[in-house]
Amino acid sequence: MKKTLLAVLICATSATTMAQEAPKEDINYGDPTASFSTVGVSGTDRAGQVNMMYGAGSNIFQLDLGYDAKVNKVEDRFNYRGRYFHVTDGLGYSVDVLGGVNNTTVLGGLIYKMPVSERVTVFPMLSAGYSATKDGKNNSGMAKDSGLAQAGVYAMYAFDDGHWLYANPKTTYHVEGKQFVNQIEVGGGLMTSDVTSVGFKLEHTTDMKANSNNKLGVDQKADTVAWLQANYYF
Repeated sequence: MKKTLLAVLICATSATTMAQEAPKEDINYGDPTASFSTVGVSGTDRAGQVNMMYGAGSNIFQLDLGYDAKVNKVEDRFNYRGRYFHVTDGLGYSVDVLGGVNNTTVLGGLIYKMPVSERVTVFPMLSAGYSATKDGKNNSGMAKDSGLAQAGVYAMYAFDDGHWLYANPKTTYHVEGKQFVNQIEVGGGLMTSDVTSVGFKLEHTTDMKANSNNKLGVDQKADTVAWLQANYYF
């Protein structure tokens, strides 16, 4: 259950860049505030996802369906994420619902677009919410139902042909476990045609020491996961 919760935290705090790679107009779609429609697939050596997004002006709807083969219980291997995102003049807010059969997390977030130069843009991000599991009320530490708070910065470098690179450090605080989960995500996208792209990202989570508050039992080692992605835009 603790590993499942950690997986939810990682998913919850991830930027949506894996699904945001569309070659339209002069907008670089590494921009997490961009509105467009796409369907894609992404995967690692242990997990896979189908990524779908529909952009209707200032309103963006997203659905990700995933499977993680390394989760012990078969019923916990399937996961989902649904998001509603609204953005106006560079300021966006979102509502996310994500989890699996035995866990659910709800998050509300804010993001603001701050151009630094013609090629570099920075996006401060804040979110808060609540995570619950099937047995969370009876557990303690990181396995207990809990409030969450997250802060991060997404920084993007845009190339002339629509390609991009980005870095997204963030930290999530688990209230009941009194524990910060520190992560950094780096990645990029390459436009392969007017309607297709490929991309990658690396997700790194730092180690966590077990203590009387987080109740992890054993120290959690640092973990790095590499994703590859392909998208079609319409």
